[in-house]
Amino acid sequence: MVGLGLVAALWAWAALAGGLAVGQAAPDFQVASGDEQALALDGLKGKVVVVFYEGRDQVEYSRTLKQDLNRFFHEQPPEIQKLVVRVPVVDCSPANWITKGFWADGLSEASKKEGLTVYGDWDGAMRQAYGLPEDGSSFLVVGPGGKVRYLALDTRQLGPPQYQKIRDAIIQATTEAMAR
Repeated sequence: MVGLGLVAALWAWAALAGGLAVGQAAPDFQVASGDEQALALDGLKGKVVVVFYEGRDQVEYSRTLKQDLNRFFHEQPPEIQKLVVRVPVVDCSPANWITKGFWADGLSEASKKEGLTVYGDWDGAMRQAYGLPEDGSSFLVVGPGGKVRYLALDTRQLGPPQYQKIRDAIIQATTEAMAR
């Protein structure tokens, strides 16, 4: 009984702290790339959204997971690839009117390096809405119905067993998206 009480207290604290949990509706977000391409979760309905959210200095924390998921993505047939949207986001909220151009250039360079558009959370609103840690490396999967399917607040805690769970969550979500 004490264990259940502790779990309930932690769940209540997470809800008050703005924490997000698997199974909950993902809050909408709006991010923009270095060349000002806007992206919002609301515009991705029906897709499986795979998000890496990182502080500028933490992008290497999840390199192994990124490589694993890139291999997994490229192994999928084109009809599955069309259902998955990969969204790398960097917390750009420390930028100001003086440094914003440098940050934007950095996002553009990262986009070329990664081979996909890297977005910036320019005002920190996404981080706050999702309850993500500052200066961290987080990962989540949002299913086609807009609910969180997988959430890791610290990618440094993930290893091969979790990578398989992530791939399984993506497969389940793409199966659901194909049925729509």
